[in-house]
Amino acid sequence: MKKIHFIAAVVLAVLALSSCTKMDYKNVIPANAPLVMEIDIRSIAEKSEFQQSKSMQKLEKTLAVVVAAKDMGKVKEYINNPMSMGFDFSVPVYAFMLDMETVGLTMKVDDEDAVKDFLLLLNKQGMASKPQERDELICGTLMDDMTYTYDGTTFLLLASLEKSGGAKNTKLAQRLMDQKWKDSFFYGKDIWKTDLYGQVKCYACGGNLPKEVMTPLLEFLPKNLKPSDVDVVADLNFEKGKATLTTALIARTDEAQKLIDEVDENMSKIEGRYLDKVSDDAVIWMGAGVKGKWLLEKIKANKSLNGLLFVAERAVDVRQMLQAINGDVSLELSPSEVNPNDVEYMMYAQLENSKFLADVDAWKESHKDFGIDMKDKGNNQYLLTVDGKTNEWGVQNDDLYWGTVQAFNQSKKSTGAFLKPYEKAIKKSQVFILLDLDALGREGGASSVAWASQMLRYKLHIKTIILQSWSASGMALTIEQENKDENFLKQLFE
Repeated sequence: MKKIHFIAAVVLAVLALSSCTKMDYKNVIPANAPLVMEIDIRSIAEKSEFQQSKSMQKLEKTLAVVVAAKDMGKVKEYINNPMSMGFDFSVPVYAFMLDMETVGLTMKVDDEDAVKDFLLLLNKQGMASKPQERDELICGTLMDDMTYTYDGTTFLLLASLEKSGGAKNTKLAQRLMDQKWKDSFFYGKDIWKTDLYGQVKCYACGGNLPKEVMTPLLEFLPKNLKPSDVDVVADLNFEKGKATLTTALIARTDEAQKLIDEVDENMSKIEGRYLDKVSDDAVIWMGAGVKGKWLLEKIKANKSLNGLLFVAERAVDVRQMLQAINGDVSLELSPSEVNPNDVEYMMYAQLENSKFLADVDAWKESHKDFGIDMKDKGNNQYLLTVDGKTNEWGVQNDDLYWGTVQAFNQSKKSTGAFLKPYEKAIKKSQVFILLDLDALGREGGASSVAWASQMLRYKLHIKTIILQSWSASGMALTIEQENKDENFLKQLFE
């Protein structure tokens, strides 16, 4: 008898689990969806303080124009308590693409009757069709261009990016509502369970995304790594004083992982060798830990960068210099004190060897044909003048330096304060790029760029923008505000 009870308990447990699986509102997302976004509506509303925002006031004013006066009380109830619409916003809302032609939205239904009342109210305002029962589902249209379908657990909204998609979307919605768990997007995606904690999470299949989206992400990865070889996971997180977009590449095959690992083998964590040499008035700083031979191959493979390489070789053999680099590389850009539209620059690089110095005399001879003048200051230090602009360059203690005279002089006076707040983060990164909008907006910065930076600072109080990469498969873009206690989301809705 105990055995029969045990078997019965197992059967009931399996049925319960399968029932829960079938009721999961995420199951409507098809396995071949190229892009899925998970949005934490409740967290965004709370962090943005939307209920007290100016956007909320504007929304109420707009709705007061299009909604009948007798229905405004109910509309305000929906605005003040979104859960009263019948949707469960304690769990995320999912937006997704279907073959890049149709956008879908799925939400968990908490109260089916409340959802119907909400749709009937929209119907009275001419915003939605009256809900109709069809094959045990409730269906209709929203704003003429969108199709909705729902049952007791799931609300599905489909919108076609093409004009003629209504009838097709009705059938598609019914098919997705009947979709089994094993045919859904998140089935078997255990590999995607990364440490995502933001308010918006994105999951993308590289092979199903447009090339213009994937190409920048794969720019410095091996050419034989195809978009279809990787998936992308992204996370947008809003905290006090900043917003961070983190992305990670996930290899779909062992061969793809080997290609990604190959990049990591040619990159290294930044040691911080030149952090105290960066000018206090720098606007942009870029640092990396890299092997020059590998970097040269990547530059040669890029048409734009290879063109710059060709131009630079009028003055020196840049290829020889690049191949000699192994370790930290530092590049800063700063405004010119002479001309507001000019940019000063200073580069430092850690050398594995300085054999290229043996050819300096030959470079001097070839310069005569290009109108270039290079003067020897002694101790492997030189002044190089091209088109009326003079650069300081040379080698000291296995360090290559190259920059404009103004930037070179400023770097010698550096206190190291510019990068001090970011030193720990820099040393955890393979690549670190910092744009200081506060410095960019100072008088003396490039006029048009400075104006753009001032607009960003005025609207969102943005101080710095940081792009960092800690491995070939992971990077983050962070926007920092002037005040670390400022509410980034709140300002977006003001």
